[in-house]
Amino acid sequence: MGATSRIGSFYSGNAIILSVVIVLVAVLVSLFNSYYFTSTVTEQRAQELARFFNTSNQNFSETAKSLLNARPDIIYVQLLNPQGVLQESFGVEDGEDLEIIPLTTADNNTIVLGVVERDYQSLMLSSVLWSALIGLGISVILIFIFSFLSSGKNDSIEKLISGMKNVTRGDLTGAKLDPADSSDDVAMIRAYETFNQMVDRLRRREDVEEEDIPPFQPTLITSQEEAEEDEDFERGKERNVTVMVAKIADFQELSNTLNPSEFNTFLADYRKAASTIISNYGGVIEALLKDEIVAFFNAPEEQVHPELKAISSAVEVLQLLATITRERKLEGKTAISGKIGIGTKLIPVYGESGVPHGIKDVTDMARNISEVAPIWRVIVSSEVFGLVSEYVEARELRLGNNSYYSILGVEEGVV
Repeated sequence: MGATSRIGSFYSGNAIILSVVIVLVAVLVSLFNSYYFTSTVTEQRAQELARFFNTSNQNFSETAKSLLNARPDIIYVQLLNPQGVLQESFGVEDGEDLEIIPLTTADNNTIVLGVVERDYQSLMLSSVLWSALIGLGISVILIFIFSFLSSGKNDSIEKLISGMKNVTRGDLTGAKLDPADSSDDVAMIRAYETFNQMVDRLRRREDVEEEDIPPFQPTLITSQEEAEEDEDFERGKERNVTVMVAKIADFQELSNTLNPSEFNTFLADYRKAASTIISNYGGVIEALLKDEIVAFFNAPEEQVHPELKAISSAVEVLQLLATITRERKLEGKTAISGKIGIGTKLIPVYGESGVPHGIKDVTDMARNISEVAPIWRVIVSSEVFGLVSEYVEARELRLGNNSYYSILGVEEGVV
């Protein structure tokens, strides 16, 4: 009788392991097929559009207009030179969720197409759900069959299921199982030990508090009272200080969907490269926040054309992000888009150090602009445009109740 019980326990334990493997394999195969399908369709879509431009005998303007008339799923078409400066643009960026498809021409120009994003998510979820259900159904059948091979009722599985239910309810206090209760079933003992390890890890995760992210506190902010008390402060000395806020669109959604290691690596590489670009134009990095890079120009050192330098660095930062997105698309990964807001204000500065006070007002202005800006756009305030209108090409935009300017091109050789 004891030998028969051990044989039954052996079959029951192997049924559970086999069932888990079947469900996991079904889900993994489904995920692989879904990702392969979406990446293949996206790549084919890009190749189709590339062939359209390569085989067309018309110039870019005529080809873009023909494409917009023939393809209702294409919202806009833009042409950027090798430096990332916008040369031509057709269509309207209406703020919808678009799939950005960058194409490189033979002369190293970049064609950027805003295409209506296809809904693959529901298809992937449906595929994964059905695969899991099928795997689960097969598992139930296997467990039912193997249960007949057991000579008696083995309550080890029931205890494991009960422990799982406790975990799903968030009760980790009494969720751990005693491997001695699993009798001589080696597979069930291992299952108990693995379950207990999972419970211990969940407990440790609950005990670790997430590191608080400090609120934005610019280092150059000083109150009016402190400024007036400082002997170096010259009440009559003022300067236009320009602030740029580069923002990653849909940051929260990306941080929830992307692999944490992948997302952290992207952030580190992007921030390092973007900071280098900004510094090369004389900008000072003020803060690296979750979804923002904050930098200011014309302080503490006084600069020539600081507003134009801020715009030029912003264009290159978006070009950097477009290159990263193009590489991610080729690898079948999620695209990451950005937008930039720039504001300026005449504020007092300290005499010798050149450190401004009241820069928080300018920072808030630039941040508000970046919040309402469409993706893949450098948006500047009317004050900034008034200072650089001689050197840039821009289009006036009405965003909310305010009027701003979207930078289309920058004159080369000025900065």
